[in-house]
Amino acid sequence: MSKESDVLSEVRKAVSNVVDPEIGLSLGELNLIKDVRREDDRIVVEFVATTPLCPLGEVLALMVKDAASAASEGKKVQVYIRNHLDEKGINERINRE
Repeated sequence: MSKESDVLSEVRKAVSNVVDPEIGLSLGELNLIKDVRREDDRIVVEFVATTPLCPLGEVLALMVKDAASAASEGKKVQVYIRNHLDEKGINERINRE
């Protein structure tokens, strides 16, 4: 396994272990991690909100970003929540430089 796929694997594992505080289950258990990939010089993580109105959508996105950043070996991380009514706003705020 290459160093690159090791990092992606570690990031996937880290974000899959993030626990939704409302439900008490991890995003991996809920099958909400949709993609972990390399894009140019950064790692991109996409996950699905538990519901379109999830009140903790932004908190969850921050938790995912923190977990991904900790596992990314210093690479830049971008996180995108999907299927949330404030998807655009959350994604802009979470990925602001």
